[in-house]
Parts: sequence; C-alpha cells; structure tokens
Amino acid sequence: MNRSQALLAAFAVLAAAFFVNLIAGSVGARADFTADRIFTLSPGTKRIVAKLDEPVTLEFFVSRSDVKLRPYLESYSRRVETLLREYVAASGGKVRLVVTDPRPDTKEEQRAQRHGIAALRAAQGNAYFGLTAQQADTVKSLPMLDPSRERFLEFDLSKLIASASRLDRPKLALISSLPISNQVPPGGDQQGGPADLLLAELGQSFDVITLNTTAKELPSGVAVVALVHAHHVDEQLAYAVDQFLLAGGPVFAAVDPLSRIQKFSQGNMPFMMAPMAMTAASDPSLLRGWGVNVEMDAITADAATSVTISGGRGRGEQVQYPAAFAAGPAAFSQDSPLTTDLRELAFMEGGALNLISGAEQRLKFEPLVTMSGPGMGAIDVASANAGPYEKVALAFKPDGKTRVLVAAVSGEFTSAFPKGAPAPGKPEPTPPGQPPAPAAKPHPGPHLAKSAKPGRLFVVADSDFMMDPFTVRQRQVAGQATVEPINDNFGFVISTLETLGGSDELVTLRSKGTAIRPFKRVQDIERKAQEHYQAKLDEIERRLEEANTKITELSRQTGGVTAKGIVITPEIQREIAKFQTEADRLSEERRVIRRGLSEDVNSLGRRLQVLNLLAGPALALLFGLVYALARRRKIS
Repeated sequence: MNRSQALLAAFAVLAAAFFVNLIAGSVGARADFTADRIFTLSPGTKRIVAKLDEPVTLEFFVSRSDVKLRPYLESYSRRVETLLREYVAASGGKVRLVVTDPRPDTKEEQRAQRHGIAALRAAQGNAYFGLTAQQADTVKSLPMLDPSRERFLEFDLSKLIASASRLDRPKLALISSLPISNQVPPGGDQQGGPADLLLAELGQSFDVITLNTTAKELPSGVAVVALVHAHHVDEQLAYAVDQFLLAGGPVFAAVDPLSRIQKFSQGNMPFMMAPMAMTAASDPSLLRGWGVNVEMDAITADAATSVTISGGRGRGEQVQYPAAFAAGPAAFSQDSPLTTDLRELAFMEGGALNLISGAEQRLKFEPLVTMSGPGMGAIDVASANAGPYEKVALAFKPDGKTRVLVAAVSGEFTSAFPKGAPAPGKPEPTPPGQPPAPAAKPHPGPHLAKSAKPGRLFVVADSDFMMDPFTVRQRQVAGQATVEPINDNFGFVISTLETLGGSDELVTLRSKGTAIRPFKRVQDIERKAQEHYQAKLDEIERRLEEANTKITELSRQTGGVTAKGIVITPEIQREIAKFQTEADRLSEERRVIRRGLSEDVNSLGRRLQVLNLLAGPALALLFGLVYALARRRKIS
C-alpha cells in the first residue's frame, strides 16, 4: 500500500466515525456508562412524568456568558442539564425544558429573582444556578442546585415536578390525644396549642384535618395519616387507619413512651414541673399489630450527647439530663434524602424501635436515626415519670447498646384486626336538648387481612420532638414576633410528611452515586491567583473608597455654596475632576485584576477544549495509520 492509499484509508476511518456520530445523534440513542448510572431515570420517575395530565415546563436558570459559575458548578450544571433532557425524552412531550442564562440587569434575571432563585456571588456579578417547574399557573422552584446533593438529584427533580403538577392540596388526617387542633371553637376563643406553628406550616402543603382519638372514621379522600401520640384510639378509627395502611396509604406515627407535652396538658403547669401522668404513653397496639415494636417500658438516653435543661425542682438550676439529647450527623442515614442534610435532631425521652420477631420476612426495616456509643442506655419509664430530673440523671447507668429512634418500614403488613372489623360500640349518651349523634358507619369494602399494596410506614419513637416548644424559639424583635428554628426537627417533619403526601413513586426513589470529581488543578490555580492579586486588590479598593469619599465631600460642599449663590471656584472644579479621574482609573485597574483572577483557569479550559477536540481525530488517524501499516506488512 502506497502513501496515498494510507491517507485514503485514514480519511475513510474519519468519515465513518463522523457519519456514525451523525446517525447516532439523529436516532437519539443514549447509553449511560457511569458507574452508578446517574443519568438513567428510575422506574418511579418515569411513572411520575408519564402520569402528568398537563405539560410541565422546566426552566433551568444557569449563568454561562456574562457571569460564569465556578468550574465545579459549571461541570455540575452540564450533568444537571443532561439529566433534565432525560426527563424530556421520557415524558413523551409532557415535559419541556428551557435553559435560561440570567445575565445582569435583564428580564431573565428579574424572572429568576421573582421565582426565588438564589444569587451566587461571582467575580463578575451575581450568578444563578436553580430550576423552576411550571404547570398552568403553579410555579415551584429549587433556589439552588447544590452539588453536595447530587446523589439525590433525581429525587429533588422528581419531587419538584410532582409538586408543580398537584393542583389540589392533599388531605392530611392528624390524629392525636394532645390538644392539637386547627378548628376554631364556638365563640372564636382558642388558646394556643403545642403545635400551632407546625399546623400553620403543614397548611401550606396540605389540607390538614385534626382529629381527636374519639373520632369514629377517617375523612374521605385522605392522602396521609399522622398518628401523633395517640392513645385510647376509638376502635372504629383504629380499624380505619389499619385498613388505610393495608390499602397502600402512607402512615406517619410518632409514638412516645413518655410525653412531656401530655404531662403539661394534664398538670396545667410548665411541663418540667407537671405531676405523674398515667396516660403520658402512646398506644403501641396498632404498630405491634403491623409488626413494629416500640419500647414503652424504658426511654432512650445518651450521656455523651445530652443537653442542658431546667431542673425539675423549680430552683432555676441547669441539669444535664441524659434522656434529652441531640442526634448529630453520625446518627443519620446517608442513603435517605430525608436525613442526609440534617445537622441536628433533638429528642426528649424517646423510645426505641425494632421489628417484632418474624416480621423481618415480610417487612423492610430501614433505620434513619440510630444512636450508638458508650454513653447510650435506657431509663425506666416509671422513674423518669416520677422525676425529678436531677435524681433520674444521677441514677442513669449506660449500657452501650445501639438504639434506633426513627425508621421507615415498608413491605407486606398484616392487619392489627385479624378477626375483621370491630363491632360498632354503643353511641354516647346525648345531652338534653341535643340531637342524637349519628351511628358509626360500617367500614366500606371487604376486610384486608394483609397489604393489598406494599405499605409505607414512617415511625418516630418520640412525639415531643415535633412540638413547637422543642423545635422553634419565639422572640419579640422590634415589636414583631419572630420564629427561629433551634434544630432541624421542624423541617424534618415537614419534609417527611410532604414526601409521604407525594406520589407513591416519589417515596421509592433512593440515592444514586455522584459524578463529582474535584478540579484540584483549577483550585490550586485559583488559590495562587487569589494570593498573588489579593493584596493589590485590597489596596485598590481602599484608594477607590478614599477617592469616592473625597468626591462626595467636595460635591456636598459645592452643593451648599451654590445654594447660597456663591460661584464654584476653578480650583474646586479641578479637584473634583482629579479625584474623578483617579476613581475611573482605579475602577479600570480593578476590572483588569478581576479578569486576571480567572484568566489562568480560562486558559487551562481553552487548552483542554482544544485537546478534547483534537483527541478524537488524532486517535482515528493513528488507528488508520496502524491499520495501513499492518496491511502493507501483510501484503509484503
């Protein structure tokens, strides 16, 4: 083979590669070769987009021209865009993607700000990296796409789409023995309850219906049931909840071996001083019937993470009470989007969770908050109930055993009513002059002895942890009432219930891997450039501030004298012009330095782009030459 034939063969290889790439692009075929298949949508996500009744428009706000994201954010934005295009491809035209570059002082930037997209500080101004989902007039947003949540990117995107496509708020039935109610009593006089702020926040996402444990049935159309320290639950209501779970409905249960809020409501005094209360424990019978055990005879304690609380003897003393402790990041599951970003959850005399023997064959028990360490132990409920805190703390003996406080349970549940629906009880006596109470309606549908659909149960071995006194601090600032969280309890409860209230598919999504690979070379370049230019930049900023201050002072003086009809002297005019020229020069010098901060990084990026552009043809040419030489050697 002569030289012309070798070149012709190389050209043929290049042409073949070009046409294969062109054909593949037109066909739309995709292959995900990442280790964790981070660009492959889960079956749950595909079902979410397939169920959309109306189109959803995703607007991806990402700064890429006048203002640029930092390199690792820019790289992450490309991965986000790739995944968003997978949503479009899987939706059959129901999801539309719009990529918007919100340049400074444009309508696009104003729209990003109006939708709550967070502004990120960059050398050239404000940068944006967020997403909105719009269906009809409903707009939901992710203000910032955080690379640290890349493992949960698909979960966050699917949750955003599901929330935008839900026109009506789902119904949340909150059943409790505590004085929790959003219903205004006759006369309009209503004392504050222990969960008023929680109810107000839940009302943003749900149509919240509060029920006392004496109710006979669940409201129609309920999407989520929350059992919050419920004891002595009416049998008809308990059966309705049981069948709701077995039919596939999500249930949140906060079960407490010792509720301080319950003691407070009984004693009508600060809960730290309340007397012994025999009904301060939740009723665990429903959970145990489903296969989940809650320790009700002992409360979990941890001497290593205990917090200081006011003493129980009323002298204002502070006590390190082991049963009041704060769980940190080491206790949280890193495989659940609900717990991976938490910093602290506070618990007060909670219990412990595990499956009843034999239930593990049909149920999946996923611990979300697990306490461990040498300081772990348990305190007898009777002793803790009697108090005071000082005495209980002195008697505490750690055992070092691991205990689960929060868990997600799924799978095939069995009914807590194996004999079927309970017989309706006798109606309560009617007060004189009142109409008789309506008889309890029989539960609709046949009795379910086991789950007709895989059930979803979320259990917390504490109920105090979600009450306002344990989650937020209320203060008066400048005459205005303000609320600030003291831990992550409040947000955790809201996120959990919102997730349960979403689509069934949303709850099944789990974390994926991450494609983040730190650009160490880029980080080194940026750090060295910052060290090299920072001192000079600080000096320019100082001199620029002095020049602007001097201009302001001279302008104020001339404004004063001209008001009196005095003519400005040429000396003052020249002085103002001199400082103005100095300010302009310093501003230009500052712009040059800021460009220099990113010049080395941009230069490296350009070299990599050229290398990436030439690598493919070079490899194809090399392959053609090797092939030609091998063929020539074979012929000779």
